[in-house]
Amino acid sequence: MTRYSFEGESGATALDSDELPTTKPLEAALETSMGDESELLWGVGAVAERVGIATPTLRTWERRYGIGPSQRTGGGHRRYTETDIRRVQLMNRIVSSGVSAQSAARVALSLDAGGLVAALASDDPLYHAPGHVIATPDESVTRIVGGAAALDVVGLTTVLADAVRDWGVLGAWVNVLAPALREVSDGVEAGIIGVESQRIALERLEVELRSVARTYAPRYVGARPLVLASVDAEAESLALLALEAALAGKGIAVLSLGFEVTADAVAGLLRRVTPAAVYLWASHAPDSGVVDAIATSAGEGPVVLVGGSGWSESAGSVGAARLEPAPDLLATADRLVGLLQGTPATR
Repeated sequence: MTRYSFEGESGATALDSDELPTTKPLEAALETSMGDESELLWGVGAVAERVGIATPTLRTWERRYGIGPSQRTGGGHRRYTETDIRRVQLMNRIVSSGVSAQSAARVALSLDAGGLVAALASDDPLYHAPGHVIATPDESVTRIVGGAAALDVVGLTTVLADAVRDWGVLGAWVNVLAPALREVSDGVEAGIIGVESQRIALERLEVELRSVARTYAPRYVGARPLVLASVDAEAESLALLALEAALAGKGIAVLSLGFEVTADAVAGLLRRVTPAAVYLWASHAPDSGVVDAIATSAGEGPVVLVGGSGWSESAGSVGAARLEPAPDLLATADRLVGLLQGTPATR
C-alpha cells in the first residue's frame, strides 16, 4: 500500500492509496463480501462522505471508543458494514445532543442491529439504551431532586458526577443540572422541599464543578485572556462555574473575578490586562457600574458576552464595549474559544 501526502488548509495529511479521491467513489469505496450472503462494505472515506463526519473523527472514534469497521477485505483493508454505519450515525446523533463521546459510544455499543435501527428511528435514541449504560435527562433530574429532598449527600454526589461524565460539563448543565435546580427551586416555593435541601444541592454541585475544573488543570491563558465574572451571588451563578470548567476541559485557564463582582475589581483587572473577551453573568438587572467599568477601562473594546436572565435580548454597546447576548452556554463556550484563538499575540 502506498502512502501519499497533500497540503491542505490544516497542513500536510497522509492518505492510504485505497482512500484517494476517485471519479467513481462508489466503486472504489464499496466491496462485496464473499460469504453466503453478500453485503456492501464501505471504506472510511465513503462513510465520512455518507454520514457527514470528518475522516479524522471517524478514526478517533475507532481508536478511542471502538466505534469503527468490523470487517476486512481479502487485501486486509478494514471496511464498515451497514450496522457499523448505523452505529456511527447513532453515536454522532447522541454526541450532537450534548452527551460526551465516551458515554455516546457506550450507548451505541450496547445495541444490536435491531436496537440501532429502533434508536435511529426514535425521537429519543437514549430511550433504547439499557438502563445501566446511561441515564436519560429526566431520570437524572428525578434522582437529583430526590437526593436533595432526602438529604442523601452520597447519592447526590454520585448522580451529579455521573451526569457530568455522561453529558460533559455543558451538556450536563443544559440537559440535567439547570433543569434539576429549577425543579428544586419550584419545590421550595411550593413548600414541598425544604430550603436546606436546596442549599445542599447547590453546595454539592459547586463542589463537583470546581473538582472538574481542577482535574483538567488548564495551562493556556493566551496573550489576551478570557475574563469571567458574575454580578450575582454564588448560588445564582453556578452557570459561570460550569462555563469555567468546560473551558478548562479545552485546556484554557481563565481570569475569573468570581461572584458579586464589583466595579472596582473589574476596572482594576482591565487596567492590567487586555482581554480577548469578557463574559458577564447576571440573573437580575445588573448594576450599571460594572458595565461602565468595562467600557471605561478596556482599552481596545473587547467583546462582552452577557448571559443570564438579567440582560435584555438585544445586543448593544456601552462606550467602547460591545455587548453580545449569550443565552446558550454551549454556543458561548465555542464563541469564547474562537475569540481567544482569533486574537493576535501582543508584541
